Amino acid sequence: MTTTEQIKELGIVGAGGAGFPTHVKLGSATEIFIVNAAECEPLLHKDKELLRLKSETFFKGLVTCLDLTAAKRCIIGIKAKYTDLIAHLEETNPAPDRIEIMGLRDFYPVGDEITLIYETTGRIVAPKALPSSQGVIVNNVETIYNIGLGTPLVTKFITVGGDVRQPLSVEVPIGMSLREVIALAHPNLKASDLSHMEDDRAVIIGGPMMGKLATSLDEPVTKTTGGLLVFAKDHPLIKRFDTAAQEKRVKRIGKSACDQCSICSELCPRHLLGHPIEPHKAMRNLMFSSFNEGADQLAILPQTMACAECNLCTLVSCPEGLYPAQVTIASKKQAMAAKANLDGTGLNKAHPLIDYRRTPVKKIMTRLALDRFQNRGSLQAFALHPQQLTIRTSQHIGAPATPIVAAGDKVTRFQKIASVGDKLGAEIHAPLDGQVTQVSDREIVITPFA
Repeated sequence: MTTTEQIKELGIVGAGGAGFPTHVKLGSATEIFIVNAAECEPLLHKDKELLRLKSETFFKGLVTCLDLTAAKRCIIGIKAKYTDLIAHLEETNPAPDRIEIMGLRDFYPVGDEITLIYETTGRIVAPKALPSSQGVIVNNVETIYNIGLGTPLVTKFITVGGDVRQPLSVEVPIGMSLREVIALAHPNLKASDLSHMEDDRAVIIGGPMMGKLATSLDEPVTKTTGGLLVFAKDHPLIKRFDTAAQEKRVKRIGKSACDQCSICSELCPRHLLGHPIEPHKAMRNLMFSSFNEGADQLAILPQTMACAECNLCTLVSCPEGLYPAQVTIASKKQAMAAKANLDGTGLNKAHPLIDYRRTPVKKIMTRLALDRFQNRGSLQAFALHPQQLTIRTSQHIGAPATPIVAAGDKVTRFQKIASVGDKLGAEIHAPLDGQVTQVSDREIVITPFA
């Protein structure tokens, strides 16, 4: 049987979040093991494609997870609307007595770990608590697939969508540039030269709700890259992202325009679970800020530490188009820096109207002008020949890996090139045969052999 030490050696981390080392999560026994197959952000499809085309390897990894954690119950949470995919999973399920497939409603953010636990089990994880406090472990589809594969983690599945001619999902070597990956989907550009793509296009890394704007398309793919969404720079979503990144402007807009309607709080996914998070109070707090450079006199709001940073309040809920998520996140950082204490005891009771206050993905698609794009991403295979691979030494939560190769070394695919030793983190391996051309504390550059 595969052990957690072997999983550590393979360098496997969570593929759908911050990159938490998987061997640590699977090192504890649990009552319920949940597979996050919700893929709740619009325009993303790579997890569904893995379940559709590589279910045998996925189930192999899932059985390993169940054996390691001694889980008494396993739930695959997937949106009920994917009836054909659910039928396929039921047909290929190797252990129907151990593995249950549960249909989920089509709302955002049903794939949020805490929301998913509630939707599948009815249990509520307290603010700042871990799922293990409710006897639950959650892993996503690609992470489990990588365990079933049983080889060092050197590739990443990515959906490329938005303003492209051929939306797709693709498996690429870690370290390949975002520009080269996006080119596979033939982005719609004013000029044919992909080297100037940034002139009229912006790219969101991840999903349209919680992703981040790419600062350079020469950035490399990492173990946590899941989506690359291309938009014109004048697309409404990109304009919102641009403003959201300007903290002082966000605060001034909120201070002058928020009328305290509290809709941001009423529709907040964590507030609906009884967590003490109320974005409208963070907005109210702006009224008492001075905006003097280096002396922003905001009160400490410990309850903002319960924010999941899902961005729903900013992008959808606020009727005035303000930025309560960014104000709340800024307050959250301030509270954490001040080591404020958040006591969520006794507050974890779901709102009586929770079932009626979920935000449908269809509404998000319309509100963010995403319904003008093709909402698909079938898995495509390509003969890839990246010019170089830039492997970052920190692609995960924990300590960066320390390079164990030097410039000039020849490496083979799957060869370990950086290690964390006994620290919390993940081992790193060469995605392709090639020669190491640069090594630093931050990255290892490999030129693949032709």
